[in-house]
Amino acid sequence: MDAGAGTGYYLSGVLDRVPGAVGLAMDISKHAARRAARAHPRAGAVVADLWRPLPVRTGAVDAIVNVFAPRNAPEFHRVLGRGGALLTLTPSVRHLGPLVEALGLISVDEHKDDRLEASLAGHFALESREGLDVEVALDHAEAATLVGMGPSAHHIPPDELRRRIEPLAEPLTVPLSFVLSTFRRLD
Repeated sequence: MDAGAGTGYYLSGVLDRVPGAVGLAMDISKHAARRAARAHPRAGAVVADLWRPLPVRTGAVDAIVNVFAPRNAPEFHRVLGRGGALLTLTPSVRHLGPLVEALGLISVDEHKDDRLEASLAGHFALESREGLDVEVALDHAEAATLVGMGPSAHHIPPDELRRRIEPLAEPLTVPLSFVLSTFRRLD
């Protein structure tokens, strides 16, 4: 199950690597869910609010993928089978590096990993954590699109964002930095 699946991109990648598995994309956006349902021949999709009870049978899921999306520990625990895994991808403090200050973006809390682990306590135990880092070169339009996909999009109007980006070098070299955490369901 991909919780907060968006278009199903990550779920499709997982299904390509796990022959015979079937996947469920779950997103609050009906438009995203419609697209996710077509992302892979072995994927289906439902519209669901991750903060509410999930429309999935108890113990029916082997693994949950959660990429930059809300986490509902009690419901994730309920739908995962015994020994099931929850894989979360979150931004690290290095994510978007120089853009954070230059554009006035919301920064990642340096204690985010600790808060994530605490929010899942009692339901999940941390099994592993690894950093994933890459640098990308972006033109101004790509930088605006990237910022528009994150939480800062709710705080900086598009015209203001373009104004802030305009004086920056092009292409911009930007770090994309993530933390992949694997949690095991506590029985």
